[in-house]
Amino acid sequence: MRTVWITAIIFLVVLAGSVIIFIYSTAMYNQLQESLHRIHRAVEEDDWAAADRESGELQKIWARTDASWAPIMDHRHVDHLDQSLTRVVKLIELRNREDLLVEVAVAIRTAKRIKNMEVPSLRNIF
Repeated sequence: MRTVWITAIIFLVVLAGSVIIFIYSTAMYNQLQESLHRIHRAVEEDDWAAADRESGELQKIWARTDASWAPIMDHRHVDHLDQSLTRVVKLIELRNREDLLVEVAVAIRTAKRIKNMEVPSLRNIF
């Protein structure tokens, strides 16, 4: 009977940890998406000053997100998103509107794919 209780406690701890990580990852994902959408709007309105400010905020958000996602997510996808966000920041500096809008769209889609792969579901378990 003692073994059953220990097993149940371990299962509950792992489950609670997974839920906490999922909630935190979702919050980081939402911040990242909001920042990318603000950059997209600023560039469409040719407000490069706002895009520059948001670029700095994006870098701060990504630093926290990368630190939390790297140990638990697929490294290839996180690295791909890192490369895309690096291009976004550089394209803002270069004021390259067309390429920047494309790269922002790529970053948004990549982040969404990463998040969707981590959603608890039977498809992701098996």
